[in-house]
Amino acid sequence: MIQTEKFETLLKGKKKELLDRIQGLVKDKTRLDGPLDADFEEQATMLENSEVVDHLDLLERQELALIEAALRRIKDQEYGVCQNCQAAISEKRLTALPYATTCLNCTP
Repeated sequence: MIQTEKFETLLKGKKKELLDRIQGLVKDKTRLDGPLDADFEEQATMLENSEVVDHLDLLERQELALIEAALRRIKDQEYGVCQNCQAAISEKRLTALPYATTCLNCTP
């Protein structure tokens, strides 16, 4: 049986890191969304940087959702069970990807 306490601690640590990074991205986005520079090249750079920050924010929030879902599975005592075949997900796989929802046999 998988020691969920270990993975719960790992997931909570990753969640905190993501929340910190998201908070930093929000600050960056606020700064980038300020008044545009008169220089067109500088405007283009700022708009490009803003798009990059938006994309990073989206990726961080998607990973956060995966982590929160994994924490719910721990709470519901469904963590470590493949959602396709109901077999156990290996501890090695969960160590590499703690929010995995499928075993290696069911992974596309």
